[in-house]
Amino acid sequence: MNEFWSRRTCVILTGASKGIGQCLAVEIGKLLIPESTIVLMARDTNGLEKTKEMVNKENSDILVEYYSVDLYNSNATMFEKIVEPIDSTKYELFLLIHNAGSVGNLDHLAADMNDPDEWNKYMLLNLYSVTCLTSVFLSKFNSDTAERCVVNITSLLAIEPFKSVGYYCVGKASREMYFRVLALENPSLNILSYSPGPVLTDMYTNISLNSKDEVVREQFTSGQQKQYIVKVEDTCQKLVNTLAMRNYKSGGRVDYYDR
Repeated sequence: MNEFWSRRTCVILTGASKGIGQCLAVEIGKLLIPESTIVLMARDTNGLEKTKEMVNKENSDILVEYYSVDLYNSNATMFEKIVEPIDSTKYELFLLIHNAGSVGNLDHLAADMNDPDEWNKYMLLNLYSVTCLTSVFLSKFNSDTAERCVVNITSLLAIEPFKSVGYYCVGKASREMYFRVLALENPSLNILSYSPGPVLTDMYTNISLNSKDEVVREQFTSGQQKQYIVKVEDTCQKLVNTLAMRNYKSGGRVDYYDR
């Protein structure tokens, strides 16, 4: 077993009720040694329960807990209550994965994005909850002996502009820069922004059907694009292997299609 995954680990994973988050929970769960813990967060309680069952079916020797949370209305107190019961002395690795996110209003082109309330709502989920949970995570698990690793699930759209997906592009770019600054300020942290590639999630389908820009809709549904579609299991395996290999600079980004 790889050294990275051969330690007692506490994993905190957002957006864990479906899609990439659910698959990540299962794939990571397979690798964790006994006395490890996975803490799942999402809004959908039924989805969280299903994820827990799937993880425990693969590995019954780990503890799986879940919390139904609304990340549009999160704050430090809420996150502190979730991590408070965790005994930080038990673990050798703390892993936080920010997977939750939304695409934003696809009816707005960049010139139409003039509503502060719309912006604030979008950033509450896609940036503010991320920085808040990260702060609580680092404060709670401030150990000299255990490794602290933070994974930001990002996108090609953090570095590549797409029409009508402005909120998403700005949100992902903001998150990446936050984690680059965090890595610079904290050399002991292991920080990765991972771009999973074009996976057929609800978000991908939403863009392909509802983007205000016809070219984007066609691009997301074209036959040429379909050859680049990534299976959710494959991208989760790539992330697991990337963390194990540690062939990236802390604060940097890795894409599914990177060699």
